[in-house]
Amino acid sequence: MRPLILGSAGSQPTPKAGCNCRLCTLAREEGGRALRTGPSFYLPAAGLLVDTPEESNLQLAQRALAPSRVAWTHAHPDHAAGMRVVQFLAQSSGRPVEGLVPRPLYPLLAQRYPLDHLIDAGYLELRLVPAGGALELEGLRLTPLAHETEEPVFAYVFEWEGGRGLYAPDHVRSLPVPSGDFDWVVVQMPIPPLEALPFELPAEHEAWDNFYTFEEVTGLWRGRTAQLVFTHIYESVGMTPEELDGVAKRAGDWVTFAHDGLEVGAEPSNSARLEAFLAEQARIRQAHADDPKRMRAEMRRLWEKHRRKG
Repeated sequence: MRPLILGSAGSQPTPKAGCNCRLCTLAREEGGRALRTGPSFYLPAAGLLVDTPEESNLQLAQRALAPSRVAWTHAHPDHAAGMRVVQFLAQSSGRPVEGLVPRPLYPLLAQRYPLDHLIDAGYLELRLVPAGGALELEGLRLTPLAHETEEPVFAYVFEWEGGRGLYAPDHVRSLPVPSGDFDWVVVQMPIPPLEALPFELPAEHEAWDNFYTFEEVTGLWRGRTAQLVFTHIYESVGMTPEELDGVAKRAGDWVTFAHDGLEVGAEPSNSARLEAFLAEQARIRQAHADDPKRMRAEMRRLWEKHRRKG
């Protein structure tokens, strides 16, 4: 189960029309990883596209991808305004695209975008997922997780035989963190370490209320996932891909800042696997310091899991 990050930008792409900032200039002159389109995610094994930003048609056409299913996380334009790509996919395949939408999200998507038109025209067959429910696809279980927000926002847990993944590209501070271990976790980028930022971030800035710090997120997921990927990369942060690589290295090679076209779920390195194993050992010691019997049982479980993964 190796999905693709089709688009890694934040709420605005890089480069942006009319903008001559450092990052937009770099993207126009050099391209490559500096080019970022709207946030979207593709799981080839299930033919599932998550979110349709404005550049969605371009993202799929450039990679010759034709998903048969589409799901949405929320109704912001950087996640849904390219919804017309559903029409193109249906016209090309000769059959409707399967739309997977958490029931609380449907009214807002239908209000802001041509969702009902796509259904009425025969381009989209909608499957509403009840709150707290899940969908079984071919070899994949999809569970929406509701954020604690006034406007409906969802993340998705994907489960397949022998593995789990989490995609939560936005509003991650409002996400109730799911329990258990994961093969990969893709979440909204955090606030980088202050000394790495190319500007000062005052203590009263609203970012502190809306985003986790790099240290908070890596501490939260260390030992619980083989790969942690940060997406929804904000152009306003002003950091190049190479500068973000330098930040990721502070945590180890299990952490990555996304770029368009990044393959998620590639086999982690031995050092990343060992780091995750040692971190989980430390967590078990701390959590069960007063219960040696439980600690030994948890350590045996951890070792068996580590041995099975090679």
